Amino acid sequence: MKDILNEEKEGMSNKLKIFYIAIIIICIISVIAAIIIQARTDEKKTQTPISKIEEEQVSTYQEEFDSIFENKVNYMENNSYRITKNKEDEEIVYVGYQLKESKVNDYELDVNIPYINIVNETTEKYNEQIKEIFEQKARSVVNSQGNNVIYTVNYSAYVTNNILSLVVRSTLREGNNPQRDIVQTYNYDLANEKEYTMEQFLELKGISKQEANQRIKNEIKSVQERVEQLSQLGYSVYARNPDDDMYSINNVTEYFMGKDNAFYIIFAYGNENNTNEMDIVVI
Repeated sequence: MKDILNEEKEGMSNKLKIFYIAIIIICIISVIAAIIIQARTDEKKTQTPISKIEEEQVSTYQEEFDSIFENKVNYMENNSYRITKNKEDEEIVYVGYQLKESKVNDYELDVNIPYINIVNETTEKYNEQIKEIFEQKARSVVNSQGNNVIYTVNYSAYVTNNILSLVVRSTLREGNNPQRDIVQTYNYDLANEKEYTMEQFLELKGISKQEANQRIKNEIKSVQERVEQLSQLGYSVYARNPDDDMYSINNVTEYFMGKDNAFYIIFAYGNENNTNEMDIVVI
């Protein structure tokens, strides 16, 4: 009789164990499901299309481009992110290398080179690129003699929709060569801790690649028409070919989100050539 009771107790004990284990498993699955649903919900929030720039506003943003480089971070709306900083006492983007110095017949420098203050492999890669392109050039100019170099570097950063956009611009004049304007951009997804791509920006703006390509082509055609008029008047001009593959949205490398969610696509020809010519498409 005791054996039968013991077996029944043992059976009940095993059933309870299985029951409790099943409850624990269900709880774990529920937590995981909740995390996945929340993550997808947050992603959808980030990807909710934002307003496009009105046609009459485009020229205003294009004209203001030269004045945005104030070496500061512009905090806009819709931000809810957490980051780990390299330097706790500095902003999310700060001036990492600064030099204002001149030497007669050698150089004139006014450089404010930014670094992204986030511990992450992607931002570390961005900082290395900034150092290679801008800081190393500044240091080489200081070591030059008799080259008569004028070099400036400034930046503007924007934090909006959990996206950090950093745009860096330098002007370089070496000897008798034409001035060269270089623009580099860096875009970082603060919520998901990775690069923010062109495709994501287009989705955020609710714009297809086809529409973006058409906007670019229309802008370049318009610029080229003005260029041809100047050429006929005897001016030296930088010619554009609207059908060139460089204007395909798939080949665009420089872009960023500025104030009022204005999305800038930059064609800085000085990135590869000795020219200060550039075209700006704003969406």
